[in-house]
Parts: sequence; C-alpha cells; structure tokens
Amino acid sequence: MRIRTIILIIITSLFIYGCSKKIEYLNKTESCELKLYDDSTYKFSYPTFFETKSEKGFYEIGNDKITLSRKSYNKIDSVDIGYTYSWNGTDKPDSLLLRFKNLNREVIKAKIKFNSSIQEFESNELGEIDIAYEKLENLGIIESNEVIKNYTIYFDNKIYSPDMSYYLDSRRPQKIDFKLNQFVGEEYAILKRVYRFENDTIYMNDISRKTIGRNNKLTKLE
Repeated sequence: MRIRTIILIIITSLFIYGCSKKIEYLNKTESCELKLYDDSTYKFSYPTFFETKSEKGFYEIGNDKITLSRKSYNKIDSVDIGYTYSWNGTDKPDSLLLRFKNLNREVIKAKIKFNSSIQEFESNELGEIDIAYEKLENLGIIESNEVIKNYTIYFDNKIYSPDMSYYLDSRRPQKIDFKLNQFVGEEYAILKRVYRFENDTIYMNDISRKTIGRNNKLTKLE
C-alpha cells in the first residue's frame, strides 16, 4: 500500500510538472520558436547562417511589447561603430551627427571630446550631438578638411576610446553611430530583445533576414 502511494505521488508530480503552463510561439516556417513559462522564464530557438541557436532567460510583457533578458558571458567589444559618409567624393558635409546607444540599442546620454581638445560636447535627450565642422575648425580641434582622428567618450562612469584607425583614410563622415557596451569590465552582460507584441503575435526585429526571410512574425500556437 505504501509503495502504491509513493508511485501515485511520483506520477502526480510528473503530471503536474508536465502540465505546467507553457505558451509556444512559432513563425511560419517554424525556424524560430519561443516558449514562455509561467515562472517568467523563456527559451528561444532561432537559426543563424551555420546552425540553430538557443537561449534562456526571463521575460516581461507590458505596453504592447515583450522584453526577453538573458545573461551573456561572451566577450563583447567595448564600442561598435557605424560610420556614414557621402559616396560622392567631392561632397563635403557641413556637420557631423553623432548618435549614442547602449548594447541593448537604448538611447543614452554621453559626453565626448575630439582629438586632444579639452572641449566637451554632450548628447541631447535623443542621444545625439549635431555639430558643424566649421565650429570644430574655429575651436582649433581640426584643420580645414581634416578628419577627426581621436574620439574619447564618457558614459556611465566609464571611458571609451574607439579605434578609428580604419577610418583615417575615409572621407569626413556625415554621421557616426556609437553603440557602447555598458557592461565593460563586468562578469557578464545582460542582453535584451524588445519585440512588439499585439494580438498574440510577436514581431521580431533583430534576427537576420538572410536566415528567416520575411518570416519575422511569431504566432501563438492554439
């Protein structure tokens, strides 16, 4: 009788565990799968060029969006640079637009100095600095038609010195996007995916279209 009771308890426990709440979302080709559990954890599988990858973490839902947060122990560069200039060699931009975001593509306020100047510029609420090249020349920071050689960025009590050597022979940029790793020097980074969430449909915005094509919608399985 006792053994029968123990077996019944084990079977009941397995049944309860197997019936724990889980909501699944798939895209049309079933190449991406998101599982949401009732303990606020998730498992996300998605394709890359070479293989299918999986990640685990925690999720939050609110304001028509879902946020997936996970820990990453991988090495991540301190600064990622997006450098834009005109393809017309005779075109010289009047101003330089700088835009700052953190690792999770969230707008941030940062400060920056150019070359060896002590003059400091601060981004606005949109994370942007728009400055005329003429002003930089008048301040003696750069010479006429010269490209800025060094950028020193200050954010979150950290100093970032992006390697601009690759761009020294390029034309004057019209725009530079700086993505700063706010977790530099820490054990791990907390990475986020923020997706629009409407009517049981999740719209992915950061999975390569080369691997999923137009199948960027995750739909709830009934």
